[in-house]
Amino acid sequence: MKSNFALTAAILSVALSGNTFAAGGPMNEDLTSLAVPAQKAVEAGKAGNAAVFQAETETALKEAKSKTDSAAQQRVAGKLKRALEAGKNGDLATGTQLVEESMRDMKKAGAPQFGGGN
Repeated sequence: MKSNFALTAAILSVALSGNTFAAGGPMNEDLTSLAVPAQKAVEAGKAGNAAVFQAETETALKEAKSKTDSAAQQRVAGKLKRALEAGKNGDLATGTQLVEESMRDMKKAGAPQFGGGN
């Protein structure tokens, strides 16, 4: 009976070990490729150029959607989508603010620091 229990426990641990890494985002998520079009969108928004703002925000949004699906990517893509909608509605101030917020989220999404969190 003990060997049957040990065998069952071993099979379950092997079967469930693939699910242990499913939760959470990737360890080394890199969203830096979104920074250039996002910065251009901010500059265009502050200059009042709606066409360039929309084009650069759309470029950043497409790039964000092409990344792996994670919590950080979803936050960034959601803010970029709302910024694009605000830009299309003529509210460049709100759109620019949303792009700046998404840029802050991009910077938060760096690789984790191990060894005391310094």
